Amino acid sequence: MAGAAAAENLSPRAFTDAFAASVRATIPGAKVTVTGDLQTETRDGSGKATVSDLRNAYALYLQNPERLVALLRDYVGVLAETMHVADAKAPDRSRIVPVLKSQRWVDELRRARGGQTADAAPEVLTEPFNSELAIVYAEDQASSMRFLTTRDDVGDRARLRNLALGNLNRLLPKIQMRPGADGVSLITADGVYDASLLLADALWSSGQIEVEGDIVVAAPAKGPLLVTGSRNRAGIARLRALAAELAAGPYGLTPALFVWRGGKFVVFDGK
Repeated sequence: MAGAAAAENLSPRAFTDAFAASVRATIPGAKVTVTGDLQTETRDGSGKATVSDLRNAYALYLQNPERLVALLRDYVGVLAETMHVADAKAPDRSRIVPVLKSQRWVDELRRARGGQTADAAPEVLTEPFNSELAIVYAEDQASSMRFLTTRDDVGDRARLRNLALGNLNRLLPKIQMRPGADGVSLITADGVYDASLLLADALWSSGQIEVEGDIVVAAPAKGPLLVTGSRNRAGIARLRALAAELAAGPYGLTPALFVWRGGKFVVFDGK
């Protein structure tokens, strides 16, 4: 498919068909119907339907045809999450945790809802973290993670972040830091919620992480955080290269770097 796209751009209908085929291959039991050019309807095993409007996806594809496979993967992933947050039992509040996702992921999830009502497709429970990342709340289950929605009973929303952080601190194993080349260190906990460590203010303000200058962190994908100092040019260069590579792979998050300043992480502009 990628080779064909490189030779000649897919038509709107061919792009829609490619998306539908990807959905069928990725989401077991999903029944996908192409309802028009750049429009599909996907039904899960219970018959619940989710409509996908692919106009934005197709526009992005025309800008970068060689990214067809990655683009389809991203949009199918968004659809899968939309279907995953369907009706579920009340969450165990002692297992609610904060998960960091890219703001782009949240935006695409909202676009996937299209014009559906909150009853038909409830919104994922989220709040901004910074310009690149958003906090998404989830229930940590025995063998999976369920993203929570505005329909879930989570108690006082004003206290949700503190509740989730407290649960995360209790559920995570010991945090480990391993030094690497060029003054770049890896910080890891369990391999699943590592990016959420950006929310652990006490970790970054404690003084136990010693670097040249301010703390600069990359959270490019699922897995360890990458850390160096703002005055370490070799470390920053290595961090940028690793972040760009990992963010483009499976479970990619963002290639952006973040600096700890003023008690919070903001996008690092190189200064």
